[in-house]
Amino acid sequence: MRYHFLIFRRAILLHFLRWWRYRADVLIWIVTIWCMLGIHAVFIYVTYSASGGNFFGYSGNEVFGFFGGALLASGIAQSLIVGVIITLNKAVWQGNLDYWLLQPPLFLLRIITEELGIIWYWPHIIVGSGIIVFMFPFHLWPLAFLSALVASTIEMGIVLLLCLPAIRWGRWDPYEGLWEYFESARSIPIGRSRSFMLWLASFGVLQYSLALEVITGKMSIFTLLLISVGVWSLALLLLKILVRTYGSASS
Repeated sequence: MRYHFLIFRRAILLHFLRWWRYRADVLIWIVTIWCMLGIHAVFIYVTYSASGGNFFGYSGNEVFGFFGGALLASGIAQSLIVGVIITLNKAVWQGNLDYWLLQPPLFLLRIITEELGIIWYWPHIIVGSGIIVFMFPFHLWPLAFLSALVASTIEMGIVLLLCLPAIRWGRWDPYEGLWEYFESARSIPIGRSRSFMLWLASFGVLQYSLALEVITGKMSIFTLLLISVGVWSLALLLLKILVRTYGSASS
C-alpha cells in the first residue's frame, strides 16, 4: 500500500512539474475553463427563467446547487480518471499497454497515473464547492459534499466502463467526443423527470441528479453508495475480462 501511495504521489508531482513547463498554455486552458463554467451558469439561469420557475420540479436553489455539486464531483473525478480517456487507445497501439501489464504496480493504477487532470479541473472543484456553500443551508453542507464525493466515484466507474473496450477494440478512441458529452449532459438535473429517453440520453451523468435527490432527502446516501459499488464492480469485472482477452500489440 505504501509503495502504491508513493507512485501516486510521484505521479502528482510529475503532473505539476510537466505543466509548469507550459504554464502559458495552462493559464489559457484555465481561463477557457472559467469561461465555459460561466456559459454553463448563464445557460442554467436562462433555462430556469424561461421555464417560469418550474424546472422539472426543482427550485432555483436546487438547480444551482445541482450545478455546484456536478462541478465539484466532475472536478474530483476527472482530476483522477482523465488519463484513462486520454491514453488508453494510444497505449494499445503504441505498445504501452504491454509494458503496463508487465510492471509491478496495479494495472488500474498505471492507467490512472499515466496522466492526471488536477491542473485542468481545479476550477471545477473550487467553483463547485463555493456554489454548494452558497446555495445550501449550513446543516446540508456535510451531506452535499459527501453526495458529490460519492457521485464522483460513480463517474470514475462510468468512465472506466466506457473506455475499457478500447483495450479490446483499439480502433476506437475514447478521447473523441467523451469529454464533450460529459460537459454538455451534466448541465441540468433530471431526477424528477418521467421521460425515459431523457434518462437514457443522460445515463452517464445521472449520478448528479441522484446526488441532488440525496441532498433534498428524497433518496438515501446508502442507495447512492450501492450504485457506486455496482458500477465499480462492473468496471473491474470488464477490466479483468478485457485484459485477459487482450492480444499483444506486437503479435
